[in-house]
Amino acid sequence: MKKEKIEVLQSADEYLNIFKKGIINTCELIQAGREQEGINLIPQLADGIGWIIDVVNVTRDIQKNEIDIEQLEEQIEGIVEALENEDYILVGDLFNYEVLPIIESIHNEIKSSIC
Repeated sequence: MKKEKIEVLQSADEYLNIFKKGIINTCELIQAGREQEGINLIPQLADGIGWIIDVVNVTRDIQKNEIDIEQLEEQIEGIVEALENEDYILVGDLFNYEVLPIIESIHNEIKSSIC
C-alpha cells in the first residue's frame, strides 16, 4: 500500500508542475482584461484542486510533514464568493496571491515526502 501511495504522490508532483502553470495562465488572462477566457478555466482548476485535496487526504500516513489543506479550502470559499459577486479581478488576485503560494507549499511538501 505504501508503494501505491508514493506513486500517487509522484503523479501529484508531476501534475502540480502543470497545474501551477494553469493558475498563472488564468490569472494572466483575467489581468489582461480577458476575464471570460480566464473564468472559463476555473472549472478545470476546481477539479485539479479537488484532486490535490484527495491526494493529500489519502497519503497522510506517508507524508514527512502533515500537509495542511485548511488554508486552501478557505481560499476556495473566497473565490466562490468573488465569482458570485462577479468580481473577476479579485478572483484572479486570490488565485495569484493566495492559492498559488499554498499550492507551491503543498507541492514542496509532496516533493519532500517522495525523496
